[in-house]
Amino acid sequence: MSRLAKLQKASLVAALVVSYPLGALAADASLDELRARGRAATEPDQAIAAAKDLRRAGLVGDALTTLQRAFAKARGDMPVASLRLELARTYLDQRQPKKAVHECAQIHKLSPFLEHLCNAEAQLYTRRGSVALPEAEEALALQPDSYEAVVAKGRAQSQLGKPGDADASFRKAMTMAPSRPEARRYLAELLLASNETAAAIATLREAKNVAPDDPETLVLLGETLPENAEARDVLERAITIRPSFARAKARLGRVLTVLGDYERAQKVLSEAVAAEPRQADWHAMLGDAYVANKKPDQALKSAQTTLGIVGNHGPAKLVEARALAQKGEIDLAISAFEAAYGFLRQDPRALVAAARACIDGGRLTTAKAFADRATEDFPKVAESWEVLGDVAVVSKDKAGAKKAYDRALQTEGAAKDRIRGKLAALK
Repeated sequence: MSRLAKLQKASLVAALVVSYPLGALAADASLDELRARGRAATEPDQAIAAAKDLRRAGLVGDALTTLQRAFAKARGDMPVASLRLELARTYLDQRQPKKAVHECAQIHKLSPFLEHLCNAEAQLYTRRGSVALPEAEEALALQPDSYEAVVAKGRAQSQLGKPGDADASFRKAMTMAPSRPEARRYLAELLLASNETAAAIATLREAKNVAPDDPETLVLLGETLPENAEARDVLERAITIRPSFARAKARLGRVLTVLGDYERAQKVLSEAVAAEPRQADWHAMLGDAYVANKKPDQALKSAQTTLGIVGNHGPAKLVEARALAQKGEIDLAISAFEAAYGFLRQDPRALVAAARACIDGGRLTTAKAFADRATEDFPKVAESWEVLGDVAVVSKDKAGAKKAYDRALQTEGAAKDRIRGKLAALK
């Protein structure tokens, strides 16, 4: 067989191996069943399929062992090259890009197509889009109908600040493999970067429909949706598929806090920060859950942990302020609220929360000052006017309260039923 014929055959086999879908077993299999399947997979194609399922479940170490074991029975350039590509992807999941690049280099004489694809994905991990793009294009020159290469090209274009080109690549990939979620997921990220949230949600829902058990799609959808029941459900599904998914647990904890399920929120957020203790935002979210559940001492500990990681973390400082207010330490709380607003200049929450805390603490003059600042800095935010009305009510200024509540009703996104109820109570 000529060298050209061998390359053409290799490209065809690569298209079949690389695009091998995630195993149907994985969605409902237990972790033990997945591990057993990995141990039983000795042939290269079996090992690759098992490794994909193991990686999807978060069992990256088991995936690595499965692939390494399969090399013993691998015969021929393409099986070895395909194993090395999957091994490189596994190293990327382990955050070891140097090892991934090393595996890509080992493919050089085995499959030029897989070598370029592997290099593209490794360079994308380190956000070197300028290097990844020519690698993806070289792969496409050898295999024009490769879904993975088109997706890699779109990702590189996105990293290079070419959203129009990236959009076209992702949409092309979607037509090439309609049942695959990756192109839709990356398209959704592109849309989010352009503040097209509604379009991103629609795209992620499509991805979920075609691949309902892809945890990466589920977590991004859960992060993009408002904190509602749909977000809770998709995040819980992501965690069912990948029980160690700390990112999904962190977002689920935030959603549960908003939905009022404080005990579960604390549990999943505690698991998230235990898995990744340097995630400052997650510690702050845990503190927020403690505040919502009226556990100020635990909230203060979370806030202090966060501020130890990021000293000017605004949400953590706000957690500290609210926790101090709950403990009745209003003077310290006022100082913390002021500091929080210094870190959160584009967010009215610190001013609104400060005004409410001062109302509860009997500091009406200070409450009025915080509320006035909220209406000055955020005149289009309903909560600014609503809290000003609340201060006026406590100060027995009915006319001022009515004026503030009426103004709140004129803003977009106002909780109109609640505010109308406050207006009715003035009569």
